[in-house]
Amino acid sequence: MSVTTVRLQDDTMAWAKEYADFKGMSVTGLIAGLIEEARQDDEDYADAIKVINSENREYVSAEEIKTKLGL
Repeated sequence: MSVTTVRLQDDTMAWAKEYADFKGMSVTGLIAGLIEEARQDDEDYADAIKVINSENREYVSAEEIKTKLGL
């Protein structure tokens, strides 16, 4: 496991501490979670682009989706 240092403005650090306390976690856990969430978002985006560029993609209209959902 790696260790890193992050420099934050005092007001940003105060907010991070307050937010982490509210969530019941440490600031380190908060930052690590945000990085992991960004990583997952990036992987999801890459997967979506693969589907969009796939030759086997299937398009469904908004009306079909509404019908399937009973809206």
